[in-house]
Amino acid sequence: MLASEYNDFKKPLNKHSYEACLESIHQADYFILLIGARVGGWYDKSNRVSITQREYREAYDLCKNGSLKIITFVRQDIWNLRSDRLELRNHLDGLALEESEKDTIANHSSKRATDPQFVSDFITEVGRNQDTKNALIGKGDLPTGNWIHVISSFRDIADVLSTEIFNDLPIEEAISRQLLLGEIKQVLRKCLPKLSEGSVNSPTTTIRNLYAEHEIRKSAMDDGIITINIKRWDLLSTFSIHLLGLSLNPMILPQVLSSSIFLRFNTDFAVFEEQPIYRALQMLDEEIRLVTKGNTTETISIIFEHTPRSRISSDTEVHLDSIKFLALLHLLQRWSNVVELSCSVIRYLEGQEFKLPLLFERSPILEMNKVLEAESVTDAELHEFIYERC
Repeated sequence: MLASEYNDFKKPLNKHSYEACLESIHQADYFILLIGARVGGWYDKSNRVSITQREYREAYDLCKNGSLKIITFVRQDIWNLRSDRLELRNHLDGLALEESEKDTIANHSSKRATDPQFVSDFITEVGRNQDTKNALIGKGDLPTGNWIHVISSFRDIADVLSTEIFNDLPIEEAISRQLLLGEIKQVLRKCLPKLSEGSVNSPTTTIRNLYAEHEIRKSAMDDGIITINIKRWDLLSTFSIHLLGLSLNPMILPQVLSSSIFLRFNTDFAVFEEQPIYRALQMLDEEIRLVTKGNTTETISIIFEHTPRSRISSDTEVHLDSIKFLALLHLLQRWSNVVELSCSVIRYLEGQEFKLPLLFERSPILEMNKVLEAESVTDAELHEFIYERC
């Protein structure tokens, strides 16, 4: 934001402040015009041109060639005052008075404005009323940048800016989104093995089919052995082979999470709030970390211990070390979550509504997820610990 009231505004010492302000407009993407009761300083007093009006005219020249957008706000009471003065002027025109007397009456100062005629004329200029009339009779083009937003509170301004600016993405945010989209597509591409010619596959369905056929209970850890259908195990092993050499090292994702791109400013509480997509990106980042951490030779070694060559042809089940199997299954679940989250994020970045996918829980053991959930501190418990304990 370029505002001369702030210390970070460039103030060239060899130029007048008015000139510096006019030059700064050429660096902006948007010109935000706020029209209130005061005229402010005069840029050209003899011709009744205020510095704000001069800045607007500079911005409008840029607006006409498409290099800048103008967003204008007028206070509700000033808008009403203008309407009242226009009605008053129409009434005075019907009276037998000198023009100077009509001007004096119509422009008398009030608590709402010290120079109501100037403010009214400025609003008319910004609305480009005469330019519009000329265009309608074939004299020139229809003007641009002539929308006027009448406001009663700061919230009205925030709503307009949210629609006009933040939905029309700033260039830095647009670039970050595009880079993130490309990176997540690359992550997804690495995570999708081709098990046959032209067939792209995800581990998700295979893992869910495993759970449909086998309930992985805590008792299996006590027994030390888990028994799995051979066909299901072989398919799971085939997927697991593709974890060898899988390397996921996103660079853009951590940068996006440390920025405000997917945070929304709550004007009621003056705080930034996480959007659902931000939470999904946090989850994706964590799942990628867990895949990277868990994808070791030791974790995958179990698939080489139970290959078709290690069993006899009549076997219909394979008996696996429970600790090794659960470590592999945990890794596969994290891999699946990376795939599902990546798909949802990509769809969102390409313009679709964000929907959080169905994900695997933290533990491959069904009962353990309830235990882990009970051990996790909830938002309500955290709030109570911070604010309500003695």
